[in-house]
Amino acid sequence: MGTLIRLATLEDAATVCAVVRRSIAECCAEDHRNDAALIDRWLKNKTVTNTQAWLENPRACSVVAEVDGSVVGFGMSQAGEVLLCYLVPEARFKGLGKSMLQSLETHASQSRISRLHLQSTRTALAFYERNGFRQTGPAVSAFGLTAYPMTKLPASP
Repeated sequence: MGTLIRLATLEDAATVCAVVRRSIAECCAEDHRNDAALIDRWLKNKTVTNTQAWLENPRACSVVAEVDGSVVGFGMSQAGEVLLCYLVPEARFKGLGKSMLQSLETHASQSRISRLHLQSTRTALAFYERNGFRQTGPAVSAFGLTAYPMTKLPASP
């Protein structure tokens, strides 16, 4: 199995959008509880057009995980905030999420960002904790979802 973490390109937009949507719908049941209305709200801005805008943002760092030439994951950060880190179900628990996160951390460190932060879902909470993030405050609710504020000091380059 050939795996690769690389910078995302505009040509990846449709595939990245599908990966994010699939990951939310299929992997995040602990968060959305299979509530169709909640899933729809969560997916509302996960469109190809919005994904293209994310990938065109010069201030963001966007990476994809590939397995045998197919995009199976997407991660994005901006100004020290990890905004997205998603994998399709069959790519989870194989080290790809960790590799994408490490790539975002390296970019942050190279950009002289002293601290990474994010809002974790319940589903991803243990993943981020395993990767050195710590909760920094009480959980917050938004749009029917619970988010956990977390932070981590990035590794030195």
